[in-house]
Amino acid sequence: MEIRVRIITHNHALLCVFVAFFIAGLFPAAAIDVYSPAEVFVENGTSATLACSFKSKEVVSSSTSVSWSFLPEGDTGTSTTIFYHTSGQTYPGSLPQFKSRVEWAGDMNKKDASIRVMQMQFKDNGTFICDVKNPPDITGQPSVTKVRVVMKESLPHTSTAVIVCAVIGVVFGIIIISVIIYLIIRRHEPGHDYEGCTSVESGSSLNSRVGKKESSTENSRCSSPSTAPVQGPVIYAQLDHSGSKNSSSFHKMEPVVYADIRKN
Repeated sequence: MEIRVRIITHNHALLCVFVAFFIAGLFPAAAIDVYSPAEVFVENGTSATLACSFKSKEVVSSSTSVSWSFLPEGDTGTSTTIFYHTSGQTYPGSLPQFKSRVEWAGDMNKKDASIRVMQMQFKDNGTFICDVKNPPDITGQPSVTKVRVVMKESLPHTSTAVIVCAVIGVVFGIIIISVIIYLIIRRHEPGHDYEGCTSVESGSSLNSRVGKKESSTENSRCSSPSTAPVQGPVIYAQLDHSGSKNSSSFHKMEPVVYADIRKN
């Protein structure tokens, strides 16, 4: 009987361990992600804003805290806290180098944990470390920013001018391409059909033309655009049906027929 109870107790213990591992797999430990630029160049004697932001699944509360620490360049030891922020209150660090020179520049509601360091000096060269805790999101790696304090002449060229020039170049390129396409389309457009000139004249009207100035608007209609082909010569023909070779004989003539020949 005693042996059976021990076996049952052992089985319950194994079951509890299994359930604990199963729950741990379903609900892993909460973590917080912290972000900051990898490298920042600062002009000597100016103020610098060291950006830091974080991402957490938990709502930001009064228990959320931000700590900044500093490790001098070339030092491989432990970093020293220079600033601490929690519950809307700020606390300076223990490093005299940054005394009264660090101020809060972030916004917890926007998950911004940035600070501002006034009057940057060459001895401020080194690594600045931003660490955020938002319980129960307390696990995660702090973010590291390498700060380089240099003279103004040594600052890297800003890319703003390059970006502006690139945008202007793209705009001009689009305009030029549009104009070229427009000219090509206009060049390949079919020309308007040329109606030409038509004249209708009867045999009786031929005789009435003698001694009179014929009006172009009465017997002809002409539409000649500037782009139309050049009109060819007009050929007149007179047919003789008398059959006689005598020059004094009466000739029977048909009305004049003329043709309008155009050049293609």
